[in-house]
Parts: sequence; C-alpha cells; structure tokens
Amino acid sequence: MKKSIFSVLAVFAAGLFVSCTSAPKVSLVGASKADSLAYTMGVAQTQGLKDYLVGRMDMDTTYMDKFVAGVLDGVKADDKKNAYYAGTQIGQQVVNQIIPGVTNELFAGKEGKLNEKNFTNAFIAGVTEKNMKMTPEEAYGQAMELMAAIQENSDSTANRKAQIADFSYAMGLAQTQGLKGFLMYRMGVDTLYMADFVKGLKAGIKVGDNAKKSAYYAGIQIGQQVANQIIPGISREVYGNNGQLISEKFFLSGFIAGVTEKNLLMHPFVAQKDAFRLIEEIKNEYFEQQFNDNKAQGVAFLDSIAATEGVVKTESGLCYKVITEGKGAIPTATDRVKVHYRGTLIDGTEFDSSYSRNEPTTFGVNQVIAGWTEALTLMPVGSKWMLYIPQELAYGSRDMGTIKPFSTLVFEVELLEIEK
Repeated sequence: MKKSIFSVLAVFAAGLFVSCTSAPKVSLVGASKADSLAYTMGVAQTQGLKDYLVGRMDMDTTYMDKFVAGVLDGVKADDKKNAYYAGTQIGQQVVNQIIPGVTNELFAGKEGKLNEKNFTNAFIAGVTEKNMKMTPEEAYGQAMELMAAIQENSDSTANRKAQIADFSYAMGLAQTQGLKGFLMYRMGVDTLYMADFVKGLKAGIKVGDNAKKSAYYAGIQIGQQVANQIIPGISREVYGNNGQLISEKFFLSGFIAGVTEKNLLMHPFVAQKDAFRLIEEIKNEYFEQQFNDNKAQGVAFLDSIAATEGVVKTESGLCYKVITEGKGAIPTATDRVKVHYRGTLIDGTEFDSSYSRNEPTTFGVNQVIAGWTEALTLMPVGSKWMLYIPQELAYGSRDMGTIKPFSTLVFEVELLEIEK
C-alpha cells in the first residue's frame, strides 16, 4: 500500500491563452482554526506570485492597486462577467502574443505588417461561428498556402497586399479551431454569454500595452482562479467532497496582504508551514466527528484480536499472527521486497489484492504505511502473516476512498523474496 503525499495546491498553471478596492479586514485574534487556515493559505499562495506576474503576465507592479481591484472583481464574477473577462484575457493575448507571433512567422523577421482588422474580424467570426467564409480547418490550409506565396514574393505590389489581407483573415479564423471547447472546459465560459465574451475580446484587444488596464485584467484572471480553482481545491483537501469551503474573506485578506506586502501578519514561508499544521489539525478534528465510530470499532476489534491465541501485539500497537514461518533472511527498512497480499477492512470488505491480479507486488520496505514497514522488518522470507494494523499505523485521518478515515486494516501478507 503506497503512501499518499499531501501537497499544497499549485496556484498558477500556464494556460493555452493566458476604482481600487482594499482587501477585506480581518483579525486572527480569537479567529477559529478554519479562518486562520484560510488566511495562512492566502498568504502562502503568494510565494513567488509577484515574479510570476512580472515574468509571465508582463504586469507593471506600479499598478498593484489595479491588480488588487481586479482580483476582487474576478472572485465575484457571475457567468456573464466570467464570459466577458475570459474575452479580455484572450483579447490581450491576441494583440500582445498571437498577432506579433504570426507577424514574425509571416515575414521571417523582416519588415512587414499583418492586416490586424482582417485577423480580428476573422477571429471573432470563428469564435461566434457567424459569417465565416470557410471553416477554421480550411482557413489553416489556405493560410499556409498564402504564407508560402507571400514569403516567395518580396515586392510591394498591390497583389502582395491583397495576399497579406487574405492571409490575415485565414490565419485569424484558423486560430479559433478548438477555441470554443477551450473556453467551455478550461475557462468555464457559458456559451449562452458568447456576446459578452466578444465584448470582452474587443476590450482586451484595445488594451494593447496600457499597463494600468493590463494590471486590472491580470487581477481578474487570478481572482477567477482563486474563486473557481484555489479555494475549492484547498477546501476539498481539508473537508473532502462535501461542498464545505474555507473562508473567502480570510483567504483574500491573506492573499492580498501577501502580494502587496502591506499589513502582512506573517511571511509566506511561515504561512506555508502553519497551513500544513492547521490542515492536519482541522482534518483530524473534522474527520473525528464524522468517522469517530471507525476509530472506536477499530480499537474494539484490535482488543479482541490481541486476546486471540497466537496473536502478537507489538509496542506500537501492531498485531500479527504467523500462518507460515519462513526460514529466509529478514528485510531491513532500505530493502526492496516482493510480496503477495490481500487487504480488507475489519468488516471483510476487500479493497486491494495482488492475488486477484495474479501478480506479486514489489516495493521498498520504507515506502509503505508504517504498519507494513514494521511487520516486514520482522518477517523472514517465506513467511505468511496476518497483519492487524491500527489506523495510526495505516492512513490515519486520510480518506482513501474505500478506506475511510481512522480505519483499522487487515492484511494477509506473503513475503516472497528480498530483491537484490
């Protein structure tokens, strides 16, 4: 049974397209553990964020107040605004990345100008699927043919100008291939509000290199990620899938304090450490309420097993019974071993079995749950044992699907060999 390793949710994944309001005021004096966690996670998520904003989003930090305003607006966006804001993001990428990139490709580093109006009109036609002169797939083929013709002909004739205009339209349309699916499934855009997306697209294109507006729209993008990905992701890690969320108010207070470096109650490094501690404490308390019966039933089961003839109970609480005593070497914690095993809950529900797969499993002795590691370092090769593992030597408060928090586990384990 491999360990599952908790890792803090990664905040900012690079996408395919990539009046100021102050942060909510909070005090951690007397705050609950859940609210303290929300604040510390907010601060922790800002570690390296300023470098990301400058290096990946080309943001001018002079306008950090506009970024903050954007974050707060992005967090509160409804479906209609979400479509508009998605449009602004794509629009900025069209004008600042896509058009310059296509221009460089077309003219191969030489002087030349794309017909931006044709490109933009075609892009809008493609994303709305209205007034298209051809399909995006057909447009791509035409664009490649026109590019080759333009690059072969270096004069400045009217014919070349017409070719560039046609190429610009074709390439603008070609860029929308698959875009609607991306908007729906990666950016959460409801296509009922496609008109609002187009409005945002045009607004984003007009922003150009306006640093103040760009900072605001960068905030919008991050704010939407906070609301739609980060807060729900952290909440699932803490509370499972029951829909309970950490405090948005406390999270935003920590997040904005961290990114602006104003009124910050702790350093992001400290916040990350505290967040790990608080997550474990809250999860334990929360799951103890939900799964306290598991713990009590496990203790009663182990007490009964420990009193059974032939069962050995170790100082850690692990119980085992020898079915077959092997005569081989005993593994150390750093060895790799090959085993057959079957794992069940105390009610007999099977959750894993190498026997069912007809294939033994190989792993490091110190790469499994603590109860297994202890047992394997006591077993000679050739042995078959029954293991009765208390929850604290198994998965503790972690929810492993069939294995619920605080579950005592039962394993039949056959140690086949130590791998050299």
